[in-house]
Amino acid sequence: MTELAIIGYGNAGRQHLAAAGAMAGVTVARVVDTDPAATRGIGAPVGSVESVLADERIEVVAVCLPPGPRGAVVSACQSAGKHVIVEKPPARTGAELEFLLANGAAAGVLSAVMFQHRFALPPVLRSGTPERFAGAAATLMVSRHRPPAHYASPGWRSLPDEAAGGVVAHLGVHYLDLACQLLGTPVEVRLAHREDAAPSIDVRLSCSVGFANGAELTAMITSRSALRLEHLTVAGAGDWFELRDGAAHGEVDGVRIAEPRRAAGELRGQVYREVLAAVRGEGPLDLAALGRSRGVTALLDGVRAQPSLPAARIGDR
Repeated sequence: MTELAIIGYGNAGRQHLAAAGAMAGVTVARVVDTDPAATRGIGAPVGSVESVLADERIEVVAVCLPPGPRGAVVSACQSAGKHVIVEKPPARTGAELEFLLANGAAAGVLSAVMFQHRFALPPVLRSGTPERFAGAAATLMVSRHRPPAHYASPGWRSLPDEAAGGVVAHLGVHYLDLACQLLGTPVEVRLAHREDAAPSIDVRLSCSVGFANGAELTAMITSRSALRLEHLTVAGAGDWFELRDGAAHGEVDGVRIAEPRRAAGELRGQVYREVLAAVRGEGPLDLAALGRSRGVTALLDGVRAQPSLPAARIGDR
C-alpha cells in the first residue's frame, strides 16, 4: 500500500484526490490546506505540511499549491525523501525547474508533473523525438472561458509572483506542453498580441514560436470567448497529427490514427499509475517525468519576458 499526501486542496487538489482515491493500492494519508473550510468533511485525514514531511510512511506528495509558494514546498518534500507530483505550470521559471530537478536527483526521489494530456498522445508519438516533425508547421487554438473577475479580483490569480501568469500559464499550458513534446526545444517566442487583466496576468495572447528543429508554431490562447476549444495541429513533411479536445487524428509512418477523447479524470489516473509503478520499481517514470517540462517552461519564460505590445494599424509606416 502506497501512502499519499495532497498539499493544497483547491480545484487541482480535489482532482488529485479523485484520481488517487479511485486507485487500488493507494491510501490518501493526509490532505493539507490553510483554509479549514476547504477540507471539512472530505473523508480523508487533514494535517499540516510539517506533519507530511515528518511522516515516514508517506511516500508520495502531490503539491497543488499556487506557483508562488509551490517550489519551496516541492523542494522540502524532495529533501524529506518524498516522491513528488507537481501541478502545472511546473515551475515559475526555467531556473526554478532546474533547481527542483537537481534537488530531486540529489535526494534520490522521483519528480513528476500533472500534465495528464501527454497520455492522450498515441504511443508512437510519446518518445519525444523532435526529428520526426523537423521543419513542421503547427497551429494551436485554446479557448477556455473565464470571467474578468477570475484574474482581476483580489487573490493569488491576480498577483504576478503568486500566479506566474494567466490563461497561458494555467490553461493554455497543457497543449503548449504537447506542442513541445512533439516539436522539441523552443528557441524563440515572438509575441503578436497580448491583453492583460492585471500586470503580467494575461487573458488573451497570440504568438509564434520557433523550435530548434526548424518547426514553427502559431498559437492563440484566450479566456474571453464562451467557446471551449483545445486544438493542436502539426503538419510535418510526411506525418501529420492533430489533437482536438482530446480526440487524436493523424497519419504517422503511413498508419492512420483515430483515437476518441478520454476524460481528463481517466488521464490523471494514467499519471498516477505511471508514477506509482515507478515508485514501486515496476516501470520507468517517462511521460509524467518533470524533466520533460523543460520545453514548455522555456516557452512560458519567453512569454513572460515580453510585455504587452502596442497595436500597429495596417498601412502605418
